[in-house]
Amino acid sequence: MAYVRRNPLPLQLGSTSRITFAQEFAVSALSASLAHIPHHPLYTLKSQMMFYGTEFSIVNFVKHTKKTKGTFLFQGLIPRTFGIAPEKALKMQAWVMVGRWVDRHVENPTITKWMLAGASAGAATTLIGCPSERAMVLAHIQKKGFMDVVRSTGIRGLYHGFEPTLYRDVTFNMAFFTFREIIVRLYRKHYDSDPDPFQRTVMGIVSGTMASVFACPFDVVKTRIQGGELATTGASTTKQSEWALKLLWNISQREGPRTLLRGLGPRLIAVPSYMSVFYVVNEELEWHLLNKRLTN
Repeated sequence: MAYVRRNPLPLQLGSTSRITFAQEFAVSALSASLAHIPHHPLYTLKSQMMFYGTEFSIVNFVKHTKKTKGTFLFQGLIPRTFGIAPEKALKMQAWVMVGRWVDRHVENPTITKWMLAGASAGAATTLIGCPSERAMVLAHIQKKGFMDVVRSTGIRGLYHGFEPTLYRDVTFNMAFFTFREIIVRLYRKHYDSDPDPFQRTVMGIVSGTMASVFACPFDVVKTRIQGGELATTGASTTKQSEWALKLLWNISQREGPRTLLRGLGPRLIAVPSYMSVFYVVNEELEWHLLNKRLTN
């Protein structure tokens, strides 16, 4: 029997959700935290590969993991788990609200709307998520905790690497949300039915894979900066911008263009899977609340 449920899905652009803003925010935050925990070890591997580049050794990585009895893989988990909750909640709100704003002001918007909404979601992600990513990367590379960063650099230091993080997040989210929206709508047009949760998970993985490839070079630059390759104090925003662009060029010249895709393997496993699971769990929880409210 064909899977026929709601049309449109709760979080697709143009839908009218009747649950409150607070409920939407809470659902996204919970979904983000739950989805991140099992993926964190892959982010640890990704950070190591991107930071050390051609000097990274998978043998040494495995030895160190065994030496620490696996705890090394979960360094930085607590600040990142707490940080990713509001980050992804704000991402989803930006995605929906910007899309609806474009609907009201642009006649017959399609891909342009999804790209604008996705880019806005990426910008919102960076604004909230940069500090926890900074803490996570330093925990992976230098074994420093969240408070170590605050004590040595202040709150400002948590936003070190903001510019390459913004490049990465805007690129990834613009591509991810646009590709996923296109695939979901093509499915619905062909089958006259909503894709089920498993199908939407696969669609998200496909979309996330393509988006991860596009964003990987910026992720390498971000990891190099946030991991401590550059100075962490006394840098203005303009100078950090120059460093990010210069580092992108220097890496390609010094280590070869392929280094800009270093860490793509674990990124292709962790990021598409995480985003897909997060999105589907978010949709299902929101639909459950909406359905419960309508039946009461």
